[in-house]
Amino acid sequence: MRVSRTRRLAALATLAALTAGPACTAGPAQAAPATASASATVTTAASAAGARPLAAGGLTADQRRRADQLISIFENSTTEIQYGYAENIDDGRGVTAGRAGFTTNDGDALKVVRAYTAVSPDNPLARFIPELERLASAGSGDTSGLPEAEYVAAWKRSAEDAVFRQVQDDQVEQRYFTPAMDQADRLGLTTALARAELYDASVQHGNGGEYDALPALIARTGAKAGSPAVAGEAAWLEAFFEVRIDDLTNPANSSTAGEWRKSVDRVECLRRIAATGNVDLDGPLAVTAFGSAYTVA
Repeated sequence: MRVSRTRRLAALATLAALTAGPACTAGPAQAAPATASASATVTTAASAAGARPLAAGGLTADQRRRADQLISIFENSTTEIQYGYAENIDDGRGVTAGRAGFTTNDGDALKVVRAYTAVSPDNPLARFIPELERLASAGSGDTSGLPEAEYVAAWKRSAEDAVFRQVQDDQVEQRYFTPAMDQADRLGLTTALARAELYDASVQHGNGGEYDALPALIARTGAKAGSPAVAGEAAWLEAFFEVRIDDLTNPANSSTAGEWRKSVDRVECLRRIAATGNVDLDGPLAVTAFGSAYTVA
């Protein structure tokens, strides 16, 4: 899990088994706002045009792609997924790397490198596992023992390998997307936008038991607004935006405070999309985040 920056092969079948278990303006560049799409587990009345086929997580393939592109904008300032990104952003979490900002201080990057090594033992990152284990055990952001420059170079080199890119995709699916969609199903969320917001929060905040993590944000939103069924999904989502912004501004984890306070615009961007009524994430979307304009296809 990374804090926000103001900035897939025969082995893959084995891999799946091994790894299972400032202000923002936004609006559709084309097309009018659409009605809410059906959840994977919650059915809604179909529109006159007919229900759209859903992929995993209650999103269509297009909605999932746009959610991923939005998160990539927030994480790496581009709609293109950045598998090879790696740097120390001085947030106390060591090196932040890959498409979802896998960090070295908490076992996040370790899980990725272990999964990669399980299917490609001679990869450039395998030699860093012992030090990654030590850093995760200590919760340390000190990267001098890697050493940092060599680790960053190895990550970038590994990103040229399709197997490593698939490892990252699988880790995102299992550790961030699926937990977020499970929460969305439990809450009965039906719109692509609300599901995308939980997905983004999952990537940034994680899904653990900490005060700053997604489950705690959801609990505080419930205390503030009630359930989506009671408050209405739009009102619940607005309350979630408020709770998340408050957490980014005043996180319990002080080591993230500086970067997280800079990242509020990622929430405001999704909030502005909500204000346009485009809850289905119809595209293309023209968005401006952190002072730059993007088209989400």
